[in-house]
Amino acid sequence: MIVISKISNKKLLKGHRYEVQNLWNDGTNQRWVEGKVQLLGFGRYSVDSFTDSSGNPLSKTNYVSAIKPPERFIKYEDCKEGEILVCDSDHYKTLAKGSMYKIEKLSKVETEISGWNGNKWIRREESIKFEGINRKLKFNGWAFRKLTSEETREISLGSILNGEEPVIIKSTAIRKIDMVVNKEKSLMEVISKTLLDGNRHHLSIIDWSCQKTGEKMRINPDDFKELLDMKLSDILEKIETK
Repeated sequence: MIVISKISNKKLLKGHRYEVQNLWNDGTNQRWVEGKVQLLGFGRYSVDSFTDSSGNPLSKTNYVSAIKPPERFIKYEDCKEGEILVCDSDHYKTLAKGSMYKIEKLSKVETEISGWNGNKWIRREESIKFEGINRKLKFNGWAFRKLTSEETREISLGSILNGEEPVIIKSTAIRKIDMVVNKEKSLMEVISKTLLDGNRHHLSIIDWSCQKTGEKMRINPDDFKELLDMKLSDILEKIETK
């Protein structure tokens, strides 16, 4: 089901088409969802902000799309040692978003705790350790994802046809900037943040990018050499196409 937006905001553009994940509009739903439409990948909005593909108000009906958004959260119980996970977070100092890591060990500690009222409950501390990474991490189901079926198929075909092994990161000595999927785009993002940083003081844009904005990625001035030789039109083209 396709709808057309009548409004523009931070996520939507007026006149653009969006795919519907759920529609609650037949008058029988709970009051907090009645008259709402859930757009695939964009969130929930009032039906009054959209028309159907013919420009008419959305029909008084309920709709559930057969297309399900990918599950972002993974459970500790669904992971197993030897499995490959993809880092989905920028918050780790030694792990890079988009890189693959193999689980070496999963551990869980359960401790019985007594509350102030004498009631007892179990505190669970779940941790995960990846091959080649020195320290174990507190398990966070939002920070990693499982391989997609397409990624799994590519790894299998590469192994069978060409004897290729998946690129699994097994060291913290590798700089994060060298592990990202698109190094040029990541450097551009760092530079853009530096340009808007009012605390740059006397440092040059490159120096501040290395010391502050891109500190976690262990960026150095040499990483920017190719970008500095590019024309602005080429930089903009790379941003739009990658």
